[in-house]
Amino acid sequence: AGSGLCGRAGRALDDVRVELGGLLRLRDESHERLQQVADLLQRADATLAEARRARGEVLAKIAATEVPVVSGPPTVLQEQLATAAEYRRHAQWHRLSPLLESLEQKAEDELLRARESLTAVTAPLAVRAELRGRLDAYKAKVARHGLAEDPFLIERYDAARRMLWSAPCDLRVAEQAVLRYQHAAAEVLGSPRVPGQGGPEDRRGES
Repeated sequence: AGSGLCGRAGRALDDVRVELGGLLRLRDESHERLQQVADLLQRADATLAEARRARGEVLAKIAATEVPVVSGPPTVLQEQLATAAEYRRHAQWHRLSPLLESLEQKAEDELLRARESLTAVTAPLAVRAELRGRLDAYKAKVARHGLAEDPFLIERYDAARRMLWSAPCDLRVAEQAVLRYQHAAAEVLGSPRVPGQGGPEDRRGES
């Protein structure tokens, strides 16, 4: 029985040592960890601000598209960060520990959400850029074959280019214009079929 009590007492002492060690590490690292959380939230706020600016640009440049609304930063995280800093100032390590761990995860999640929001908002601009690249890639291919002055191809190219470089740009209509130019170029170059999407070089022969 005595050995059992000693064993339990030893384990309890070990637990105290582990807990004390954790609190000492928290005391030493908490300032830097709180700063890292603040930096993550600042980057998330900046990314959301960029997404809001981009949304205005997309609405001005792209027609006939749904652009998602960009939400603002959650104020609750800033409030929790202030609470955590208060816990640190008053050396309330037992309260700070779970709050800081939660904040670190939430701040990472918030930055990821902000980046996803920016990607979603700017997607129409990426589509327009892809269409512009596809159009010019076919124009370059036509030129390599000495057909840059073909009147039919020039007409189709100019029509597609006007749509892609006008504002607001209707992406669906512009894509059809690019496809018409691709089909025309393929006919002149002697290729029976062109892709519906993607680059002209790597998918020839698909329907």
